[in-house]
Amino acid sequence: MIVVPPQKLAFLIVVSAAGIAVSSLTGTMCGLLVPIAALFLCVRDRGVLFLNLALAIGFAGSLLMTYVGAGAIVTLSWPAFFAVALCIGAIVTTRVSASRDVGTAGLATQSPSDKGTSRPAAARASFDETTAADVVSSLNLIHPEDRQAAAHAAARAFWTGVPQVTRHRRRQSDGSYRWTETRSEPGYVVSVDINDLVTEREPPRATASSRFVENEPEPMRSARVIESLFGDGWAFDADGRWIYLHPFAQSSLGMTLDDLNAPLEDGHAAWKKLLHPDDYDRVDDAWRHCLQTGDHFNVEFRFRRVTGGYVWARAAARPTRDEQGRITGWYGIALDVDVYKRTVAALRDRERELSHLVDMVPSLIWRLAPDGEPIFFNKRMVNFLGLDVVGTDKPGVTRLAAFIERAVHPEDAALLRKTLSSCLITGDSFDLRYRLRRADGVYRWMSSRAEPMRDDARRIVQWYGLCHDIDGQMHAEEALRKSERQLQQLVDAVPASIWCTARDGTPLYRNKRHANTTGASLKDFTVTGGYSSPLAAMAHPDDRAAAEQVRASAFESGRSYVVRYRQIRSDGTYRWTESRAEPLRDESGEVLRWYGVSVDVHDLVTAQEALQRSERELSQLVNLLPVHIRRLSPEGETMFFNKRLVDFVGLDLAELDKLGMSGLAGTVQVLVHPDDAASLKETISHALATGESYANRYRVRRADGVYRWMEGRGEPVRDQHGAILQWYGISIDIDGEVRAQEELRLARDAVARASQAASLAELSASIAHEVNQPLAAIVANSHACQRWLKTEPPNLERAQTTVERVIRDANSAADVVGRIRALFKQSVEPRNYTAFDGVIDEARNLMADEAARRRIRMTIDVERNLPPIAFDRVQIQQVLINLIRNGFDAMDSVAGEKALELRVHRIGDVVRTEIRDRGVGIESSEKIFDPFFTTKEHGMGMGLAICRSIVESHGGQLWTEKNQPNGAVFIFTLLIGQA
Repeated sequence: MIVVPPQKLAFLIVVSAAGIAVSSLTGTMCGLLVPIAALFLCVRDRGVLFLNLALAIGFAGSLLMTYVGAGAIVTLSWPAFFAVALCIGAIVTTRVSASRDVGTAGLATQSPSDKGTSRPAAARASFDETTAADVVSSLNLIHPEDRQAAAHAAARAFWTGVPQVTRHRRRQSDGSYRWTETRSEPGYVVSVDINDLVTEREPPRATASSRFVENEPEPMRSARVIESLFGDGWAFDADGRWIYLHPFAQSSLGMTLDDLNAPLEDGHAAWKKLLHPDDYDRVDDAWRHCLQTGDHFNVEFRFRRVTGGYVWARAAARPTRDEQGRITGWYGIALDVDVYKRTVAALRDRERELSHLVDMVPSLIWRLAPDGEPIFFNKRMVNFLGLDVVGTDKPGVTRLAAFIERAVHPEDAALLRKTLSSCLITGDSFDLRYRLRRADGVYRWMSSRAEPMRDDARRIVQWYGLCHDIDGQMHAEEALRKSERQLQQLVDAVPASIWCTARDGTPLYRNKRHANTTGASLKDFTVTGGYSSPLAAMAHPDDRAAAEQVRASAFESGRSYVVRYRQIRSDGTYRWTESRAEPLRDESGEVLRWYGVSVDVHDLVTAQEALQRSERELSQLVNLLPVHIRRLSPEGETMFFNKRLVDFVGLDLAELDKLGMSGLAGTVQVLVHPDDAASLKETISHALATGESYANRYRVRRADGVYRWMEGRGEPVRDQHGAILQWYGISIDIDGEVRAQEELRLARDAVARASQAASLAELSASIAHEVNQPLAAIVANSHACQRWLKTEPPNLERAQTTVERVIRDANSAADVVGRIRALFKQSVEPRNYTAFDGVIDEARNLMADEAARRRIRMTIDVERNLPPIAFDRVQIQQVLINLIRNGFDAMDSVAGEKALELRVHRIGDVVRTEIRDRGVGIESSEKIFDPFFTTKEHGMGMGLAICRSIVESHGGQLWTEKNQPNGAVFIFTLLIGQA
């Protein structure tokens, strides 16, 4: 609780009124700092602590409001206000504490509430600080019998500079007196209530002259003199034994002179019982040293009173000497400095608390001399900058200039220097934002404020200031400004006209696009010329009434509205525009403003009109197309018939609905021929279930009852996810086509029968062609045998050989006929594994004579170690002979060297045979394998067809390729291991 002395209450009220008036006139909180400073001057002890606590809470709360609240820029002054108030409190209390050391007197008394408590009086002491002028008035509170001694003690302390300790009775607020021990120093008085320690009331002391006893030892007389001047005295003999101690001191200690002189077993003095264990050895060593050397004794120590508590004392002793200079005794005084010690400790604690407070305030606090030189940085500022005040010292440069050069951003240094210099000259408050470099080299924005402190003559004594980190705020403000610019750019760049009106329709805002589009500014939208609103002024005359009616209805009901009209443009043309508006309401639901957007939909409107025209044209096209068009739902329900289909069947969808036949089954039952209905329903149902398109032929009953063939097709229409939206189907009248196809089928059957007869003749010719080769060989060999027999003498050996050839050729002819019969009967002859190179040799031997006759060189290249192959020997031999002969025939018309190469080699699991000629080549490489296709003048076109059939029956392939540089290559393959 804050208690203000009555004599200072009027001063506080006047100062507070003046500060409030200044704040009201200036519109700032600066004036409120004056009553706060006055309050710090008027209160003491717990009141100061209470004020500091209240200001610290206010400072923390304002910081929280700054960073949480929406008005961060406005509320930022409150943290600064509380921070400055805390600084002022620290400054005032510090100066008051310092003034105690140079000219103030403090009187400590026990409050009435302490009376009767069990705590020691020293622990219950409270401090009442007054000025030196109050010392005289404070003497009036001392008992009249003790007042003179107290005044003498204060005077001696002032003139001699030696602290004085006295005991006297002090009047309380209820008129009673309590014993008090007072320590007087130059300009400083401390009193402690010792009423509880005084067991007996000490009678008034006689003056020193009246207490002198004749023949009393010199140390005792000296002790009494000192005692009369400074308080309790004591005396020792030359050996250090007690010979005098004031009775009051003996009662306070609870020991007599005999007790003090009683030796201890360990050789220590009895007063060991009085001293604190931590201090005894030090004091005892000093005392023994003084006894031996005669040096003066000056020691501070703690001693125990009769109550059991230890208190601090300062003891001093001087020796007395005889005429020969020998020590005859010691006299001295012990001053109670416990209050002094506690006061110093309290002041140091107060100083540490204030220092901690200044260092812990979340701001950078600094102090300048009247000329602007930095003289103090708080710990937070030192940590932030990475240097203290001394660190700004630089030869030939002031501290302020060195600080600005080192810590302030170069772009802000000039403004800071100029502003601060102006404030130093005028004494105005300093307020500026600038960037300060942190210890890591990063610059952060600071809000810096400073106020001058003046003395009674209004001279500036010091400048106190603080820097509050607003880097986040500055970045937030910059981000806000950037966001506002971006938002404005966005609003202006949006391809729409954005506008705002008051609740009554008065225009308040138009974006840039609206101004560019209409060619009018905001002030141009003032309703003039008889128009009821800006909307009516901009709308086409044909659309004006309808648009204004929609707008008026929305303003009356408070509901949003959408209106489409033709809006005039800056060039005088009209374009279709769609305007939408929404009301902005307050918490009670009242409309505050209307926000709207106008979008150019001219292209959309014209596109819709074009689409409508296109729909009409498409509808006409659908109805005029010579096909029947229908649309089905995803479930197959009929949704649309075009006009041609309705005219064809004589029924529309409405009539089908009346008949209950609009479904798929009903429509098929009514319109489709009974023989085709089941097939059509199955096809369409399968398509609906699977989503596949369908096609079918069926007969549909015409309006006159005649069935005509139709070809129907249907395709699904899907959305972007693949789901079927609907089915579109068409039906084309193919009745004439179906009838023509039937007639064509009959004609084809007749042609097929004729072709079969021709094919039989050709087949017979093919068989004759294949048999003709061995028969021709038989005839040739028979003539040769006849010639060998007609010779004289007959060459029987040659004839025998020729006869053997005749037999061989005859057997070959029989085999050819048998194999051809088996081929066309599709019979399967057993195939044995045979070495393929043997068949190659036989074919070469059979064609050797013909090659020699045609002067064709044959080259055979067969890979070694070919595996045996399962094949029909005669059929494969016929294939080889036929392909070799075709190669011979291809080279008949070729001039120059004629050569045929036969190559056999293995590739993978097949044996590949190549017959290369150097003829004219082949133009139609695929057609030559067709039956009855030939490039020879007298050929039948069956040889290569039969060869391919034989090879494919063995599981191989036969094809042809071009030979380089000319000619053709016939290639066939046989599988290895094919049975």
